[in-house]
Formats: sequence, C-alpha cells, structure tokens
Amino acid sequence: MASEFVIITLIVAIASIEAQVPQQQTQGIYLGSLPNLSHGVSGEVYKLDDKTLLLRNLNYDGQAPDAYFWVGTSAKPGVTGSPIPDENGSLAPLKRYHNVDIVLRLPANKSLSKLKTFGLWCKAYSINFGHVKLN
Repeated sequence: MASEFVIITLIVAIASIEAQVPQQQTQGIYLGSLPNLSHGVSGEVYKLDDKTLLLRNLNYDGQAPDAYFWVGTSAKPGVTGSPIPDENGSLAPLKRYHNVDIVLRLPANKSLSKLKTFGLWCKAYSINFGHVKLN
C-alpha cells in the first residue's frame, strides 16, 4: 500500500515536471520590457537561444519612417548598431504591431552573447524608441 502511494506520487511529480519543460523552452529567458520612449513601443523580450528572440505582446504604432529592430554592442542603441530582420526575414522599415508575439532570428554573423542591446531604432532620425539590455 505504501509503495503504491510512492509510485503514484512519483508519477504525478514527473508529469508535473514534464508539463513545465515545454513552457520554459517556449518562454526562454526573460530579458526585460521595452519601455515606451516613443511611438507606443512596448512588449516583453525573451532570449530563446543565442540567435533567437521572442517578443511577447509587442506594440509599435508603425508611424516612424525608418524604424527597425536594432542590435548593438554599446549600452544603448545608436548609429553604431545594426538592423536585424523582422519576423518574416525582411529588413524593410517596420510595420505596425498590436499586442502580437513574434520570433526574431539573428543573421549568421550575429549572436546575442556578443551584443549588449536590442530595441527599436529610427535610422532617419537616430531615435531610440525603446530597448532592453541583453547581458
């Protein structure tokens, strides 16, 4: 009787752990929330692996003429950074986002471990719309 209880308890514990693993894999490591510095930018940023970011509940009004997802090696986004493709692999200026979850994959020559910031940046006016630190 006691051994049956132990076995059932172990099965429940293992099932509980297995149920949590996929969520952790899809959520990734929380890096921070994008502050709304301009153009309604907000959202949560997660690192899925060294080449992949998950943006949850992303918002951006789409009104800036030359806005991009931007990464860099300085403490804040700036002209020395570079654009990364959107969720469709495009390097065109960003469109409007309203409470969407998207996955961004870095190009082959970039890795999150070698970068310091991720954010939304307007190239035309050199304006930071919001960023998070990566390391």
